[in-house]
Amino acid sequence: MLSSSTSRRLRSLAKLLLGLAIVAYLLYQASSGENFDHILHEPKQWPMLVAALLCVTVAVGMGFVRWYLLVKAVELPFTLADAMRLGSLGFALNFVGPGGVGGDLFKGVVLAREHAKRKTEAVATVIADRVLGLTGLLAVTAAATLFTGVLWNTEAPTVMRTVGGFAVAAFASLVVVGSLLMVHGPIGKTTARLLGKLPLVGGVVGSLFVSCQVISRRPIYLVPAFLLSIALHLLLVLAFHCVALGLPLEHPSLATHMCIVPLAESTSVLPIPGGLGTTEAALNALYYGLGLDGDAGTLVAFGQRLAMFTVGIFAIGYYLTQRKEVATALHEAEDQLDHAEEPLAQGADIG
Repeated sequence: MLSSSTSRRLRSLAKLLLGLAIVAYLLYQASSGENFDHILHEPKQWPMLVAALLCVTVAVGMGFVRWYLLVKAVELPFTLADAMRLGSLGFALNFVGPGGVGGDLFKGVVLAREHAKRKTEAVATVIADRVLGLTGLLAVTAAATLFTGVLWNTEAPTVMRTVGGFAVAAFASLVVVGSLLMVHGPIGKTTARLLGKLPLVGGVVGSLFVSCQVISRRPIYLVPAFLLSIALHLLLVLAFHCVALGLPLEHPSLATHMCIVPLAESTSVLPIPGGLGTTEAALNALYYGLGLDGDAGTLVAFGQRLAMFTVGIFAIGYYLTQRKEVATALHEAEDQLDHAEEPLAQGADIG
């Protein structure tokens, strides 16, 4: 019988192979089309591609600052330099983390170890950071949907109206639930108890409740953290659009990208390391729904993925210079995965 550690490593390997298989299939499919030849042989707008890289770099940095604000909200001793250091290491682990140890789990373990008497609050900041990332993602999509009038425009593509309606409903639901969970006293506890009975999501409600209760203590930090989350996702959407402008491809407008890119990005929460292949497949499907054929969506998503990997190279370089510092934390993180159902599982950071 396989040990829990071996079983976990095999599951992580299977997820990685699945992601690589999706990427390989998408690359094979895209390479056989005309758009791929256009990219290889026609001139590209390099300033736009450089702009995409800059957008991704700034967005990643904003994510580190957002987590810093959440840690300050619970009054743990923590500096911006600490956030940059642990954030960079966590970002690198999303690419090279062993045995399914993702960046979120690593950050939670290190922060909890440094503040052993307040472990619950330390881990809560990491969960809250992930939730704020999802909230910002949905906020950008919902705002773009409402401002462009897609929902009530009968001539708009069906995929746009469907995506927009889902985003508006999901954002409104998340805001309502999050607000209720932040209320101290019987209201918050009752909401958590009721949501805890739901299938699939019930298991994480307890952690989410603690996170909401913790970060609501000092809203002076929560508001700028939320605004940073929105700005971060606006930059990521702009990065996709800059890639589309830089490549010799037919592409949607910036307003359309505002609606569809966040939805494509949200697929990265699936349990595949780094969200390999999921964003590319989703964006291509959305492009196709807009009437853009030839795997243009796949190629644009690959371009943005390359920008993300380029930023990741610097983080991985820093990770390699700090192996002694992270070795103990990685061991603790793997122990947690051995005794729990992957509390902060590996996956792409959706911001």
